[in-house]
Amino acid sequence: MRKSLLVLLLGLTVVGCGKDDASGSGSSSSAAPTTGPAPAAVTVTEADNGKERRLETGQSLVVTLPANPSTGYSWQIAEVDANLVRVQGEPEYKADPTKPVMPGSGGTSVWTFVGAVPGATKLVMNYLRPWEQGVEPAQTFSLTIKVE
Repeated sequence: MRKSLLVLLLGLTVVGCGKDDASGSGSSSSAAPTTGPAPAAVTVTEADNGKERRLETGQSLVVTLPANPSTGYSWQIAEVDANLVRVQGEPEYKADPTKPVMPGSGGTSVWTFVGAVPGATKLVMNYLRPWEQGVEPAQTFSLTIKVE
């Protein structure tokens, strides 16, 4: 039994080390890439509230705002031209690394946007409890975004 298992594992190892023919004929292409490296992401925080930021088409904008979901509050997009700037993925919550992880401790809400087409738009985000109607947001964050 042990000998059969050893032979089987040895056979699988040899097969796993074989050449992958799915990648093509094995010749390398001398064609240069059509695009350069993507520009670095632009990061903004609550200190950038009311300011303007420029993005290139395809460039990411990372918005990091203080949040504490245990209070019921969350950041919601109130205004943005989704044709010019698109939300990429879902917002992510990150606990504050300087504090012990405990129920009720705060952190940050991280949103990623991508410049889609040239133009200008205003991004407005409200910190509120989504179920409360007719109540002013606890905080508002705004940023003018110019995509070039």
